[in-house]
Amino acid sequence: MADSNDWQILDTYETKKFIKEVSDPAFGGLFDGPGYDLWVRDLQFLDGYGHYLLCNKGMFPYFALHYISNGEDHFYLDGSEHPLELLIQHGCLRLTENNVMDYIEFHSDVTFYPYRKVKFITDPSKTPYSGASAMGHHFKTLKHHAKFELRESEEDACFHIHMPLLYNGETVGGHVQVMKSGEINILEPVKIPLMDGKREHAPLDYDHLHEKDLLAQNLDILIQSEEGKRLWETIKSYNGELKFVSGVGSNGLAIASRSTGYIVAPENIETCSPYQLIAIIGTLREMELMLLGKKRPDPHGELHEVLEQHLIINLEILLEICIIVEELASAGHEDVLRKFKESGFGDFYSGYKNEVSGEDLVRVAAEIFELKVVEEE
Repeated sequence: MADSNDWQILDTYETKKFIKEVSDPAFGGLFDGPGYDLWVRDLQFLDGYGHYLLCNKGMFPYFALHYISNGEDHFYLDGSEHPLELLIQHGCLRLTENNVMDYIEFHSDVTFYPYRKVKFITDPSKTPYSGASAMGHHFKTLKHHAKFELRESEEDACFHIHMPLLYNGETVGGHVQVMKSGEINILEPVKIPLMDGKREHAPLDYDHLHEKDLLAQNLDILIQSEEGKRLWETIKSYNGELKFVSGVGSNGLAIASRSTGYIVAPENIETCSPYQLIAIIGTLREMELMLLGKKRPDPHGELHEVLEQHLIINLEILLEICIIVEELASAGHEDVLRKFKESGFGDFYSGYKNEVSGEDLVRVAAEIFELKVVEEE
């Protein structure tokens, strides 16, 4: 994605206008928080359109929804290629040698293909690896990036790009074809079309096609943990519910007034994943804390007090996740624990397992969320 300095925040009037225009009554909880920021950055490959980020300031880190808009026409990014296909149909794509790599990077960041295990590596310093094999992958990335080549073909109305790819867990040299129409085809190491235009799509579509299956599959795993079962039954007893929302990435949002938890997952996903389950656990725990009267602070309050209260809530959520993923690992679901640790929470889990002091856990959590802990004198 573009550097954070490219983003500009819009004023309150523009933010309220945008929310009114993109809201869906069926997902009202996504848009009735205590405060929102709306950020935008230019997309040079789309004529007149920008990337909009609607951030719910009632959460920390912020709960965000992604859009492409020209200020009047809005397209929700649901984690699939279909919103980009709609934009291409509008005739607003302007690809050149100077921006085609930005287009590829954007496509890679906002789309997910569960059955096409391919990811573009446009920046060798930001490779998508973790764990013991990360260094080996990084050196392979540098090797293939050294052979990077971008060539425009006027005859075929396309660009040919030789670049590193992550394919089925391995770093390989890839050959990518980007048609000036916007269609992206991987030619090597395998032939894969990434935009087939086979499905009708609405500009603002928050429904997840596979919500029923995703809920059933994730909850089936969750209740294999004694604590997970208790948590879910507690929320159900108060008429709480979970809803899946299509979108970019995986995160969750709890809405007290509606007794609803929203879980984001890319539209193309048809099966459960550790990331979804971790988001579900965190969201259910936050819903339980709300029942206990422990709610997120008013985002308009004194900054250090707001962040301190967020940290307290986040600490309780992380501890609950640790308990449940540990129990799930014992039940044979080690992948959930592994993904939790790989997501940046390894030090926190180690602290939990080693029964470090509460103060030390607070410090670890603060580091995770990049907050400074003020010591009492």
